[in-house]
Amino acid sequence: MKEQSIQAPFKLAVIEDRIPVLESIRSFFEYSEHFDLEIVCSSFEEFTETWKSQNLDIVLSDIGLPGKTGIELTWYVKRRRPETQVVMFTVFDNRDNVFQALCAGASGYLLKSTPLAQIEEQLLEVMKGGSVMSPQVARLVFDHFNPVQTKSKYDKAEQLTPREIEIVSMLQEGATYKDVAAKLFVSVDTVKFHIRNIYKKLEVNSRSELILKYK
Repeated sequence: MKEQSIQAPFKLAVIEDRIPVLESIRSFFEYSEHFDLEIVCSSFEEFTETWKSQNLDIVLSDIGLPGKTGIELTWYVKRRRPETQVVMFTVFDNRDNVFQALCAGASGYLLKSTPLAQIEEQLLEVMKGGSVMSPQVARLVFDHFNPVQTKSKYDKAEQLTPREIEIVSMLQEGATYKDVAAKLFVSVDTVKFHIRNIYKKLEVNSRSELILKYK
């Protein structure tokens, strides 16, 4: 990818609704040699009110903002000034959020567990023409484009019988073994027998693991 021709210090905007997080980012970037902190705000609406004529090089935005989301903010920025880079900054790492952000034009997706010094390095990488992702997010993208790598889990789930699927569904809703037995008109021992088979097929060892892995 071709490197950006603009030079540091780069003009930065930060949008984050959690004030302690926002203040820590502000404190860090106020002393950055590579970025000039132009805008600091806590919502999409505040950002659109503040961003008038400033030329921004890059925007670091939380995805879970109150009101309109960071994804909507990305669409807004890229339509108004396509050359401005946007990096998502969030606690969420689910695949839908990742791809919605990338489709909106985001150049990166960082988790809030990323150290501030590393965030600065990642933003600089974006300004050089790169794209950045936290390792967990990169794995989501990798798995999406390499379905063979993740198919085995779902293959296991497909091995369940209709009765076993029904039992799994009831367990996920919080039913006890007695509840399941009463609803299916079988003994508790029969329920336990089915559950042992379910655990074996899905390669789990407990109810909590079953619920966590097979929602």
